[in-house]
Amino acid sequence: MIETGKYLLGAAGASGFGSKSTAEEVTENCDLRSITAVITGATSGIGAETARVLAKRGARLIFPARNVKAAEEAKERIVSEFPETEIVVMKLDLSSIASVRNFVADFESLDLPLNLLINNAGKLAHEHAISEDGIEMTFATNYLGHFLLTNLLLNKMIQTAEETGVQGRIVNVTSGIHGWFSGDLIEYLRLISQPKCQFDATRAYALSKLANVLHTKELSSRLQKIGANVTVNCLHPGVVRTRLTRDREGLLTDLVFFLASKLVKTVPQAAATTCYVATNPRLVNVSGKYFTDCNETTPSGLGTNSSEATKLWAASEILVTQHSKTSFDPCS
Repeated sequence: MIETGKYLLGAAGASGFGSKSTAEEVTENCDLRSITAVITGATSGIGAETARVLAKRGARLIFPARNVKAAEEAKERIVSEFPETEIVVMKLDLSSIASVRNFVADFESLDLPLNLLINNAGKLAHEHAISEDGIEMTFATNYLGHFLLTNLLLNKMIQTAEETGVQGRIVNVTSGIHGWFSGDLIEYLRLISQPKCQFDATRAYALSKLANVLHTKELSSRLQKIGANVTVNCLHPGVVRTRLTRDREGLLTDLVFFLASKLVKTVPQAAATTCYVATNPRLVNVSGKYFTDCNETTPSGLGTNSSEATKLWAASEILVTQHSKTSFDPCS
């Protein structure tokens, strides 16, 4: 009850920021002119505001996007406001393993540094669908594509940090809904990756967001073991109505948002925690943590489980090396 009251009032936490803080406010003293950032899902909503604010602070931006036209339009909006911003639009479909690999190859050919990776893109599908690689579409887009993208870009990030002395940061945008999932992660993924199954869109979304949290935990441990000057953290941006809900428009959705209107953030407020985790100097050497309202907090019990994080990582490595959707078996 006390925490809800603090949220509604926008009370600042230990960071000096709270639920009512905006992305511009949390980056007010940031100079990002030496930073190159890759941001997925930058064409609308939280991702677009995150990109706009990072551009305002001087960052060079890479926009990987499935819809290149929408990405070009997002680029034009930012450049019209900040004419000196450098933005590179590139093709990427996160649900496709081949597309992720092609994007990374194309990015590496640009010979650019990489200081910041923001895994922001998300999908909340109402209808059951399976990716070209035989994986349930929400999981493939929200988690597995980002898992592979991060792994393939990691050497570039480590190299950039070594050459510049500036610590690299990986930011995974997850959701508080990750705590709604319980049960066997891999078995449920196997179930919903079948052509015909009993599909619960909300549970599938929760699974993908729990995977983001566990990815953060395991990757942080691995980075620390090799002594890389790169951190990784994850965050819940808060409740905000964006295009993520476009597949769920209707009376029920409208009613839910009406009843929760006092809890819903504006997009600038929702982008604040992403920008805080991506840029704030307080978070140098902070890794493997979970943030909400620009303050560190604790994820679900399952989200803190090291053995689950290790198991998911091993299964993910198998999945991104499989090329036939007829051979789906993350435990083989």
